[in-house]
Amino acid sequence: MYIPKHFEVKDLQQQVEIIKDYPLGILFTSCPSSGGLLGFWKNGQHNRPESELCATHVPFYFIESSEGKHKLIAHLAVQNNQVEQLENVSNCLVTFQSTDSYISPSWYTLKPKTHKYVPTWDFAAVHVYGTPKIIRGDKEWLLNMLNLMTNQEEGKRPTGENFKEKWKVSDAPDSYLDVMLKNIVGLEIEITHIESKFKFDQNKNKIDIGGLIDNFQHEVGGEKGTKLAEYIREFQPNRD
Repeated sequence: MYIPKHFEVKDLQQQVEIIKDYPLGILFTSCPSSGGLLGFWKNGQHNRPESELCATHVPFYFIESSEGKHKLIAHLAVQNNQVEQLENVSNCLVTFQSTDSYISPSWYTLKPKTHKYVPTWDFAAVHVYGTPKIIRGDKEWLLNMLNLMTNQEEGKRPTGENFKEKWKVSDAPDSYLDVMLKNIVGLEIEITHIESKFKFDQNKNKIDIGGLIDNFQHEVGGEKGTKLAEYIREFQPNRD
């Protein structure tokens, strides 16, 4: 990933926060066909899923380890063609992205004075590289993964008498769970390295940042505007 120095973040906890807040990642794999171009023309069609780039949108759970390597875990449908790729490749990529926004030049305080501004886009992106492992038929592993993911996401929901109760995996009948588990496989990715880009106008001055925050709150508004304003404040360097 192209990362200008002032947008680069190497802190693991900040990276993990994005993964936990926005767990729906995109899983990428690529496995070249052994037939190559010759196989393509010989068959007259390009219909082998393992010969293409594959991507699946899937929620992940991050497991931090004090010993060894950190991991991402998830599950995929048994019928997903990418499962076969994952069993035949040594590496994969998962990308995560925060809430994001178009940035209008009109939002910058000093724009009327110089007009030396162009549109941009603010966001955080975390790219996780690792070695995939498909897990088949291990009920204990699958249930543990489902419990971790469910508890994380249900934990984000509000509580109180005005809201529905939080769901647990154990709420589902055992017979129903057994049927559902037969239709999925587990995925465990041993992480080799992480790259992250937090692009929140760190290259702008404090006067312009003030205008940007005002417009996130006024024009973008809502939870999205509030979150983006928080990111802007958090990642601003100490400069005039």
